[in-house]
Amino acid sequence: MTTIHADELRAGDIVDDHGQRHHLTRIDRRDGWAFPVAFDDTGWAMAIGHDLVVVDR
Repeated sequence: MTTIHADELRAGDIVDDHGQRHHLTRIDRRDGWAFPVAFDDTGWAMAIGHDLVVVDR
């Protein structure tokens, strides 16, 4: 496990969100002001800010 800035997340990372582990399958990064969004294969999604997150790579 390591700590990174959320905007450094990539597909394949495993993140913990409120005690639930999520294996990221996709990161949507769009042009403009919107935060990128990370998705897993269960339908869970999270807007990616600049906070620190704990990941398993």
